[in-house]
Formats: sequence, structure tokens, C-alpha cells
Amino acid sequence: MTTRLRVVSVALAAGLTWGFGVLLLGWVSGGGWGGRLVDVLSSVYVGYAPTFLGGLIGGAWAFVDGFVAGLVLAFFYNAFAGPRSEPVSILKQTEQPAH
Repeated sequence: MTTRLRVVSVALAAGLTWGFGVLLLGWVSGGGWGGRLVDVLSSVYVGYAPTFLGGLIGGAWAFVDGFVAGLVLAFFYNAFAGPRSEPVSILKQTEQPAH
């Protein structure tokens, strides 16, 4: 049996990670760090700028971008992972029958 990924969980994790990173980059670039990267990303994320509001806008775009990328990645992983099995959850613990 092959471990499968929970597609929406991976998508949320990727979206939140990328979105938060881009948000922080937008905010710290106002201080002079990462300005060139913000310039590059602003060509993709409309409204992204080294300002408070620009960081929020870029973070929102990046969340959507990361979410879609996570969906695609997890979908293809599951498609090529082999036979279907139950998705693994670290929160759900199953009891073992007594022998």
C-alpha cells in the first residue's frame, strides 16, 4: 500500500507558506531588503509593492498561486503513487485489536 496525500491539505499548506513568505517579503522590502525580488514578483502579482497594502495584495495572490500549485502537485503525486489506500492523518489514531 502506498501513502497518499490529502490534496486540499497540501494545497492549503503550500498556499499559506508561499502567501506568508511573499507578504513578509513585501513588508521587509520597504526597509531595503529584497527589493529586486519584489520587482520581479510584482510583474506577476498585480498590485504587489513594497508597502503594507502591497504586501497584503501580493500575499493574497501568492496564496492563490501556492494553493493551485499544491493542488496540482498532490494530485499528480497521488496519481503516480500506486494503488489507492486511505490517506494518512497524524491526528487520527486507530486502535489496534487486542491479541
